[in-house]
Amino acid sequence: MTSKEIIAAFEQGAKSNRQDRWRAGNVIRLEGPGEVVMTGDLHGHERNFYKLVRFSNLMANPNRHLIIHELIHCSKTDQTGQCHSYNLVAQAALLKADFPDQVHYLLGNHAMAQITNDEVIKSGQPMVRALNAGLEASFGSNAPLVSQALNDFLLSLPIAAVTDNHIWMSHSLPSLKNLEKFDNNIFDDELTMNDMRSNDSLRALIWDRLHNEECLDRLSEMWDSNMFIVGHQPQGQGHSRSYGRLIILACDHNHGCFLPFELKRKYKSDELFQCIKPLAGVE
Repeated sequence: MTSKEIIAAFEQGAKSNRQDRWRAGNVIRLEGPGEVVMTGDLHGHERNFYKLVRFSNLMANPNRHLIIHELIHCSKTDQTGQCHSYNLVAQAALLKADFPDQVHYLLGNHAMAQITNDEVIKSGQPMVRALNAGLEASFGSNAPLVSQALNDFLLSLPIAAVTDNHIWMSHSLPSLKNLEKFDNNIFDDELTMNDMRSNDSLRALIWDRLHNEECLDRLSEMWDSNMFIVGHQPQGQGHSRSYGRLIILACDHNHGCFLPFELKRKYKSDELFQCIKPLAGVE
């Protein structure tokens, strides 16, 4: 894409994010009938992204929702130390513009780091620096304009999705130590750059790990959700389950997995876990 084309893609995607018919504040609230295809971190993995798009087949399935997150920052940079995952983010922005009420892109910690220009390390690489270097190499003097459009798109992302069959989806979850001071207003108020830099509740939702059973019990009561699906934590086999109700997915490698489920069905924990599919099985 040229700088003009990629800026237009980010602008279209941001507009669609803000006008999503299912969005209430910063949360996507999905009702049936229909289906959800929930994913894990993609981190620039284009092949798996397009597998998810093909599986979802949104044109033929208008009641199906594809939920994606953490596309930015490749697991490995190229030989020059550059990351070009902004191209995949732009493709996702265009997909959002094409299917504004079926594609839902959630905020992740690497997206937050890119917005605030706070360095984050992945596979030993400084990812914000690598992506900025990729922008400069590709767009030259127009790189700052592309970077600003990218940041505006990322700032427009919702931060969670929840279904009427009580399944919660977000990039991560606040840990127990941060629940006492957790402010649920982050789900209602428009997020600002200042929130990205210093809102402790937002950072807990996006960055925290180490979720124990007490934490999940309290979150279930707080958010009226029986089960949680997240990413954020590396999964060598593409998925894991903790305490019966927390499922962690990863889509950024050859063993990546995703989880399709129905919006009207009441799932038991084992039933939902059994819905997980390997991306290797998608043509």
